[in-house]
Amino acid sequence: MARNGDYLRCLQERKHEGFFKAVQSIDVASENMRALPHDFVRSFSDKELSCKMKIRTQWGRSWEVEISKNPRFYFMEKSGWDKFVKDNALGHSEFLTFTHNGNMCFTVNIFKQNGKEMLQPSHSRAFLASSSRVKTEQRRGSVYNDFKKEEVLSPELSNRSPTTVVESNGGESYKRKLSFGKKKAEETQNSKRTEKVVRARRDSAGASSSSVSEFTILFKKANQIFQRIPVSFAKDHMPEEKTMFKIHHQDGKKSWNVIYLMKFRSFSGGWRSVVKEYPLDPGDTCKFTLIEPNELLLVVFKP
Repeated sequence: MARNGDYLRCLQERKHEGFFKAVQSIDVASENMRALPHDFVRSFSDKELSCKMKIRTQWGRSWEVEISKNPRFYFMEKSGWDKFVKDNALGHSEFLTFTHNGNMCFTVNIFKQNGKEMLQPSHSRAFLASSSRVKTEQRRGSVYNDFKKEEVLSPELSNRSPTTVVESNGGESYKRKLSFGKKKAEETQNSKRTEKVVRARRDSAGASSSSVSEFTILFKKANQIFQRIPVSFAKDHMPEEKTMFKIHHQDGKKSWNVIYLMKFRSFSGGWRSVVKEYPLDPGDTCKFTLIEPNELLLVVFKP
């Protein structure tokens, strides 16, 4: 009896070591998501771990990802991992298996939320957004083409904007001004910059307190340079070493780099800028929500 090809492939892969990951949108780029399992890493030498990982899909495309180490574990570098995630449009509860084939080369199998394996490349979010814009422009163009237009431009006005056109509709002519100015650059930048912060605020508002890592403090005048973190939160969620944190404004338009001192469980360097520029006043209630391992969203409630 002939054996199924997928079954034979599974038998072959069982001879090699591997690990798996469940990819969620909320932590797709976090250091914990990029971590390599401790028991898996133990079988590799320091020389092997100093090399780049090569991740290869079933359809033949591959990505190179560098490996780094923090005091707790080895992890895949963000730049290479982010490209792999973006190119495959991951972040929607996919299940990934990584099988080591030797020389730090890995075969990755991607299973969608419905349990079906991805056997061909998926369009990235950037490609889908671009396609959507093209379709919108095409629909917009078809509306303009419903009218018979005749441009009336003198040589000295040809480079000016907006353009004046004469449109004919049922024998009646009228003038309309069409503005083809570019979209404001800051709108695009703000949308990209605030996407994660807005999503975190929405998730925080809709989730139970047990599923969201957050804490609240009452800001005091004495804390303008040095802000302590609640002990229980620090023990459960803060790193065990001096670390740079990024604190985001609630509107997503500004953020600050602040140093966290593990020894004092406090924010120190950079905190004064948060107080001055947010700004914070004595009596304000400050709610911090952890949106990444080293990033916090700060929402302030005035008395």
